Amino acid sequence: MNKRLHFMMLLCFGLGNLIFVLSSIVRHSLTDFMLGFCEGLYIVFMCTWFIDMCWCFVKKKNPFSIK
Repeated sequence: MNKRLHFMMLLCFGLGNLIFVLSSIVRHSLTDFMLGFCEGLYIVFMCTWFIDMCWCFVKKKNPFSIK
């Protein structure tokens, strides 16, 4: 896997966590639709990152480093 794609996967991991934390903080002021949308984005980003992590484990590489 090339560096650019691996960097994008790490970015998905960070964005997913950021979206989840921010939506949890302002949970009471969001509408149900917006809260569901944020949680859906979190799930999509985490599934994408999980696939990358499995790929790295199969190839015996560190999923948190870009080399």
